[in-house]
Amino acid sequence: MHNMTRTESELKGLVGKAAKVKQDHPTLSIPAAMRVAKFTNEEAEDRTLQQRVRRIVSPPTKQIVVTNSSTLSTVSTLTSATPVQLPPIKKLRLSSMQAQQKRVNDVASKNIQSRAHKRATTLFAAETKKLEDERKLSASKVSELVYREFGVHIHKRTIQREVAAGRVGLSPLKRGMKGNFPALTFQHLANAFESFIKIKQLNGQGGDLSNNKLSQLLKKCTRPVIECDSRWLLVRLLKTTAAELRCGKVNNAEERRVRWTTYFNIKSWFDNWEKDLVKLGFAFTNDNDNTVIPDEQLERILNIDETCLVMDGSKCNRGGRPEVMFYSQTLPNLGKSTIKSSVSTTMITGSTAAGEAIPPHFQFSTTSKSEETQRVNVNSIAFFPKVKGKFGTSDSKEWPVTIGINEKGGMDGRIPTIFFKQHCSIIP
Repeated sequence: MHNMTRTESELKGLVGKAAKVKQDHPTLSIPAAMRVAKFTNEEAEDRTLQQRVRRIVSPPTKQIVVTNSSTLSTVSTLTSATPVQLPPIKKLRLSSMQAQQKRVNDVASKNIQSRAHKRATTLFAAETKKLEDERKLSASKVSELVYREFGVHIHKRTIQREVAAGRVGLSPLKRGMKGNFPALTFQHLANAFESFIKIKQLNGQGGDLSNNKLSQLLKKCTRPVIECDSRWLLVRLLKTTAAELRCGKVNNAEERRVRWTTYFNIKSWFDNWEKDLVKLGFAFTNDNDNTVIPDEQLERILNIDETCLVMDGSKCNRGGRPEVMFYSQTLPNLGKSTIKSSVSTTMITGSTAAGEAIPPHFQFSTTSKSEETQRVNVNSIAFFPKVKGKFGTSDSKEWPVTIGINEKGGMDGRIPTIFFKQHCSIIP
């Protein structure tokens, strides 16, 4: 019998809470859900209270049989029922990015499940080793403690079976048939797969990391050893490495910079730059043979770069929708950059070594074929703010923004020269 000291309103609240626990965790038994809802052990074993919880979780359904309308038929059977035409259900297909994010979530959920399983078997194994006169926790109690700690229900029968089999502190066994790949071989393949993606990414070869190209590569790797579906193997590898890899449209760097930035080129550039600074009087060599740049010369050293400006929200990439690539979120994304064929504007700006902003230069695009027919709306100049700085002059003053026009609104060999000529007064 249930606890007679509880009022009906208290029992109704506990029954509703137990039903909610059962609906959120279908693998829980009704008594276990009642214990989680703060029912006592005696109340959890009461069949009357169990039935009240069960009615809320699975309410009784009425079966309606539509009989044949013929007056000659006096007996209704299931074969004479009119079939119900269900509306077609549209299957939702996940995008590549959504599918990879689902794999990431599945790996995180699997890790929590594994930790809860290890905790349950370890705790119950420790309880079984206690002496007979000591108080021991049952498998049900261990299951409740693990559920409160991890939010994962491990059935008491599973805990008892794993401990009896000696699988204490281990991850649960995988379901299904044993695969064609040995566990160690597949682990080596997963490590090589992850390393391959990271190496390709660092080498600026992100174009080789699409779904189709990776699938073709896996087919070449596995064909001499074993016949398998390369796409199925790719999905399994992506599930295994989901914690480290991501899927998306990679933010590419320019290919020419990737090819140029080798160790030899960078070292040569800085060595020559150091010699040029001393030769041109921007720096001097001290007694310790170190190159020193005085503070007053920092205002005369400029660093400029270009960037693309568009109004349609695109990333200045040519060709529309880019192909989805796999990459590691812990490494920089390098690769080939393209420019979209839509209208774009190039802005050139930068700063001095002292931290002063350089007046920007805007290069607009035009469809005119001759310089005589090129036009710019002069009203836009009113919205260009002036930039204040010294740039090597004696006094700080305001400098105007400059504009230019060419066919594609981009950089060419003449633009830097024109830019410096327009700002010749800020060049030392």
